[in-house]
Amino acid sequence: MSIDWETIRQEEFPSISEKSLIYLISAGASLMSKSAYNEGIRYFDQMRTNGDINHELLFLQVDEIRKSIGEYINADPDEIAFLINTTSGISASAYLFRDHIGEVLYPSIEFPTSIHMFRKLGYPCVRVEDENGAYTIANFASKLTKNSKYSIQSHVQSFNGFRQNLNEYGNFCIENGIKNIINSTQAFGVFEIDVEAYKIDILVANALKWLGCGYGVGIIYIKDDIIQKFGLPFTGWLSVENPFAMDNKNMDIIQKTSAMDSLGGCPNFASLLTLKGAFNLIKEKIGGGDLKKGIRLTQERIISLTSYFLEKLITVPLTIITPQEIQYRSGIITVQHKKAKRIHRYLIKNNVYSTLKRYPDDSNETLIRFAINYYNNYEDLEKTIQIINSCKYL
Repeated sequence: MSIDWETIRQEEFPSISEKSLIYLISAGASLMSKSAYNEGIRYFDQMRTNGDINHELLFLQVDEIRKSIGEYINADPDEIAFLINTTSGISASAYLFRDHIGEVLYPSIEFPTSIHMFRKLGYPCVRVEDENGAYTIANFASKLTKNSKYSIQSHVQSFNGFRQNLNEYGNFCIENGIKNIINSTQAFGVFEIDVEAYKIDILVANALKWLGCGYGVGIIYIKDDIIQKFGLPFTGWLSVENPFAMDNKNMDIIQKTSAMDSLGGCPNFASLLTLKGAFNLIKEKIGGGDLKKGIRLTQERIISLTSYFLEKLITVPLTIITPQEIQYRSGIITVQHKKAKRIHRYLIKNNVYSTLKRYPDDSNETLIRFAINYYNNYEDLEKTIQIINSCKYL
């Protein structure tokens, strides 16, 4: 089946053509798809007209979304909970193991949220250096000690777009008795994930970046064996058996990750229901009724676009800091230039939206990050190159 990406772009993201946008900031937040938007608006219409009359149906819809995620990442739906963002998932992970503190391995450019709560709770965090922007198994192995217990890293690095081989890394964690915690924020919804095959113990993500659902949706997967051993780190009144008996003495906690939804309280339905639309788009319009196929085709689309852009960027006087090997490729490309700030402003002036960044220890913004999603096209990228080439600051 041939995918009509241009029709999807026009129908689902009409503001791109209406505003002549070249939108390359999905690593910050994607445009919201019309499918996701419609589900959110449907919730608001229901609350406006019927209030809480049919609230039971909302919980059922959330469970359907949970099943879709379970199908996507190959997990039991009860191993999945909905939180508010990636940070809440990382915090829950850190508290989960707080009585079993050990060394945490993490990449040197890892996004701060992945490490913050572990540091705050006193875990020794061991920095793993890169090799030309990539973090190989050998890089992690060189930092192993008898105290190594956990590894936290992003599936795709927000900083430079490096994509980890989760299959190889999962085997490494098993061989060395390491709990494998993956921050999938920059891959979730558009890259293939199999928590069983990749031996992932905990996976956290959100729906803001590549899925196009807006703010307010965090996702956490915790392997059932871990919950049975360590228990839930946070619970609330909806985390117990028979919660609507309203017995404030009831501490009969359901030992399943799903019982931690919204940390045990009522969900943020408005945000969560946008996921229904986002997954339906990928399953039906891209996958022809097959969610996994839709994810695979979306991944192939993004890598094809990114590869095209990389080929063009090589001819431009910018330094590419993203690893260029195909096995490391994602939707993110980051470049460096001493006049990046001026180049970035020039891009905005020409309706090209990217992200201005800097190295953590540098006071100057010398980096520009381009994040290419499936709704972008080759014309977007060709125009971006033309505009860069016309910039007098190069």
